Amino acid sequence: MGDFGTAEKRILNFMLKGTVFEYNNKQYEVQFSDKPTCSKGEPKTDIYILAKSDEDTIEIKISYKKENADFIENKMSIERAEQLFGDEWSDIIKRSTKAVQDKFFQRMLIYKNKFKKTQKGSITLGWKFELLNKKSGDLSGKMLLTYGQILDVYAGSNLSLDKRNALVCGQVIENSGVANYLLMDEDIHSAQDVVDRMIPISDYIMMYPDIYFACKALNYRTFSKKWDGNRPLSVQVKWNEIDNKLAPELIFDKPLIVKGNEVAERLIYYMNKLNIKDTNDINESNLGTDKIV
Repeated sequence: MGDFGTAEKRILNFMLKGTVFEYNNKQYEVQFSDKPTCSKGEPKTDIYILAKSDEDTIEIKISYKKENADFIENKMSIERAEQLFGDEWSDIIKRSTKAVQDKFFQRMLIYKNKFKKTQKGSITLGWKFELLNKKSGDLSGKMLLTYGQILDVYAGSNLSLDKRNALVCGQVIENSGVANYLLMDEDIHSAQDVVDRMIPISDYIMMYPDIYFACKALNYRTFSKKWDGNRPLSVQVKWNEIDNKLAPELIFDKPLIVKGNEVAERLIYYMNKLNIKDTNDINESNLGTDKIV
């Protein structure tokens, strides 16, 4: 079905006004359908359908996922974490990272040589926080969430007001951005296929009750003097100068508060102070850690 935009348009084209389908042994006719939008970002609902039978009117609010998609949330920020997890977002992330704390301390932080996917000349600034539907790597584990919190993650019921009450067909519709169905099947050829293959989010959670986190490294590439943006970090490497040596400290208690730019600028400051231009200049005399490749 191609990319998400193409897939969403294709589904909407099956759900044009006047289209008839059967659901729960009743015949419904589509009144209107659209992709909900908001002023910033996106609501959880990708496809909104209002349909009417002789007896009632239903809202079908679909969150569309590709079948092979692992990511639930891959750009975690304070705003997104609060919307997904509520007021306890910081404690939830800290509990997650501290559950695999030993793995962080085992991680190499300086790469004089290429190692797996990490470029030669890299120095770790910290780790981003991502949500997935399966475990991914050593710095990964199951999120300790209640059923309600998992429902919030998939449905978007904690999102900001403009994402919940999204714009549909030119009008703001209350809770139109809060999804109630997941659609993951890409082999769809009709409106009836959409209805038959969509899954109530509550049912999906009963089938797949676990959400996983993964912490992915943000590295400063010393030869090109670049890093991949000002990403919020769940765990930061606070670089210091101790006894004329470059030394790291891992910080677990400020999830998403400190970002990549701040950590990178601190690292560069101490590298300059110690006359280190890149990892070629790092040696035993100016390095206060053994976490080196």
